[in-house]
Amino acid sequence: MRNLLALLLFTVVAPAAEKVVDPLAGLDARELHNRGTQRLAEGDLAGAEEALRASLGRDVDALRPPALHNLGHVRFGKGKEGLGGRTSGDVTELSIARSYLEAADADISDMKDQIELLDKAKAEGREPDYVPATAALGGGINTYRTIKKLIPKEEAMVTKRGGVIALWTRSVGDFRGAHELDAADAQGKANADAVEELLRALRRETTALEETIEAQRKKLEELRDVIRELVKRIPDDKLPPEAESGEEEEDEDFLPPERRKPKPRSGSDKKGEEGKEEKMTEQEARGSLEGLKNEFGRKMPAGQQDGKGGSGGKPKDKKGKDY
Repeated sequence: MRNLLALLLFTVVAPAAEKVVDPLAGLDARELHNRGTQRLAEGDLAGAEEALRASLGRDVDALRPPALHNLGHVRFGKGKEGLGGRTSGDVTELSIARSYLEAADADISDMKDQIELLDKAKAEGREPDYVPATAALGGGINTYRTIKKLIPKEEAMVTKRGGVIALWTRSVGDFRGAHELDAADAQGKANADAVEELLRALRRETTALEETIEAQRKKLEELRDVIRELVKRIPDDKLPPEAESGEEEEDEDFLPPERRKPKPRSGSDKKGEEGKEEKMTEQEARGSLEGLKNEFGRKMPAGQQDGKGGSGGKPKDKKGKDY
């Protein structure tokens, strides 16, 4: 009976012991505010935000202005972390994106010039000079593939900046809210103005990056069309290696299907398709036939007749285990 009572007591008490206790649950508004301020000073932005928001939730008017002021610092700091510790976007990201647009324009111009020269030579019955055309084609393809791989990275940058913009927008609201509740908080107003200026600059840069990405997409289409036109005018033995798809799956093959080289067949590719009979070659058939002749023409070992052993087919006495 005692064992049963102990088991029931353990069953009732054990689940209660597993409950996670909220360390902030028992703190009042001021304690929460102090905890949040301390965490902010220590650089624990997530912990500071949690405590300060909990302090605001206690709805104590006297503590709302300082809590909002500190939340403004927290959210600005989190946005700054998103930019790698900077207070503005990396302008090199936009510069690189724009530089590839310029490179694409140059490649398109070069390839169009070569198309014109090749067509002119053909019209005049002369042997075209394929060397500069091949070089222009290789450069255009490389630029195309680089931009295509660059766009997803640029889009990730835009997404990251969007998160920072959201945080800094809330930061401005926190600082302004603190100043509205406490007109003496002049620093709150100054902070809001400063963050808002940074926010405007970041929005401009982000918008410019988005526009550049869209321009890159359109430029890829133009590049692709010119590349394919130039490929039509260059014989297979003069094409640069870039014209065929590269090692990576996303690399585009600019050759029409009839001009593509067959890829090496792997072992699995050699197997016939399911439901289709795969025929043997003449050499394989002869080899198999010779193997069968050797197998069936082999003499039986001496001492065996019709499947019987040398002892007339009687099994040998089995020896039991020695114990």
